[in-house]
Amino acid sequence: MTVTPPAVLVLHNDEREASELQDLLERNTDCKTSVTWSGLEALKLLQAGHFDVLVTDDYAPDLYIGDLIERAASLPSPPRVFLLGGDSSAAVSRYQSLGLCTILEKQRPRALLQAITTALIWKQSRTFANAKNSKSSPQASDAGRVN
Repeated sequence: MTVTPPAVLVLHNDEREASELQDLLERNTDCKTSVTWSGLEALKLLQAGHFDVLVTDDYAPDLYIGDLIERAASLPSPPRVFLLGGDSSAAVSRYQSLGLCTILEKQRPRALLQAITTALIWKQSRTFANAKNSKSSPQASDAGRVN
């Protein structure tokens, strides 16, 4: 059985921040990263293909993030959802309390990197990296450090 690297979908309404997240992930992991600014496009991508991780900003201009999280969670193979934002409203906190997402502070991209690389899905990717003798998994100094 061939194990593929994790696929990560980044949904962020700020092009610069989305690009920085994509760069951070691609420099420090073996994941395949796709980026969109549109919540509706993210939903279509999730429904059409397989993503192991969804990293989303707490706002999309065209879809309520809570709706996206609920729909992602109902997929046959739901992604692990990391919500970037300090929104502690009852609506967003509800999704975290239901186990549908993990909320991370927006200003701490290294916390996202650490969360992704320590998730169960990353352990599968290490098998891929070892089997392919590709670049090593995130260095301990990068993966363990949280900014």
